[in-house]
This record gives sequence, structure tokens and C-alpha cells, in this order.
Amino acid sequence: MRSVFILLATCCLCMAHGPRVEHFVFDQEDVLEPVQEERFDSLFRAHEAVTGNEIVLVTTTGLHGHLDMQGFAATFGDSLGVGKRGRNNGVVIAFSKQLRSVFVSTGLGTESVLTDAQCAQIVDSLMIPLFKEDMAEDGLWLGSLAIVHHLEQPENRIP
Repeated sequence: MRSVFILLATCCLCMAHGPRVEHFVFDQEDVLEPVQEERFDSLFRAHEAVTGNEIVLVTTTGLHGHLDMQGFAATFGDSLGVGKRGRNNGVVIAFSKQLRSVFVSTGLGTESVLTDAQCAQIVDSLMIPLFKEDMAEDGLWLGSLAIVHHLEQPENRIP
């Protein structure tokens, strides 16, 4: 009877936290080399260990029925369950080299400390200049580092 109770309690705890993101990089456009994918995955995994926030990078060749990259990014994050339930502390970095588009989408909990204006500034000042030089991985890396650094500041912790 005790083992049934422990199993039931474990299942309830797992369901309370929502699905766990297993991968943090989804390179559907084949923009990154495997070693680069691992580098991003390690960065985002370490960030999750420190803050509990989940950051996912997705590259895509199309918008999959959405009008813009913003809609694609939000839907992708929702379908994957990026961010912890109750904290909504997810970030999706969506990029398409083919479409020449990038967008950083934040969960409701994240947007209080990483605003749309701050995301746009990161994209415009760090990412796009490198994309224009055909340095997609470098632009994605600098943008990802800026997001991680910002979210790891003590004043930007998401409760």
C-alpha cells in the first residue's frame, strides 16, 4: 500500500510541473552543425539548472500556417510546453535563414523581466548585423547569450 501511495504522489508531482522539455534546440532548417547545436543546448540546459527558465531555439524553413514568425514562435513554444506551469518562464528564439526572419517570444511570466522591446533590441543590435554578414550561428549565439545573461541577473529572477 505504501508503494502505491509513493507512486501516486510521484505521478501527481510530475503532472503538477507539466511536461519537461527534453531538447532545447530544434534545427529544422539545418543551419547549425551538430557541435553548434550541442553548444546551444548546453547553454540553455545550464540556464535552466540555475533559474528554472526554459529557453528553446528553433530554426524553420516556413511559418507552418502562421502569418509571421511571432505567431510561429508562440505556437511552437505552446505546443512544446516551454516554461514551467504556473511560472510561464519560457523563451522561444525562432529563426529562419530562408525567410530572413527572427523573433524572440516570451512566456507571460518572462515578459515582465524580458520585454518585447528588450527582445527587439537584442535582435536588432546583436543578431541581425551578424545575419547580414551570413554569420547565422554567431548571431544566434550572441542573442542567446544576451538573453541568458539578462535573465540570470538577480533583479530579473522570475518567481
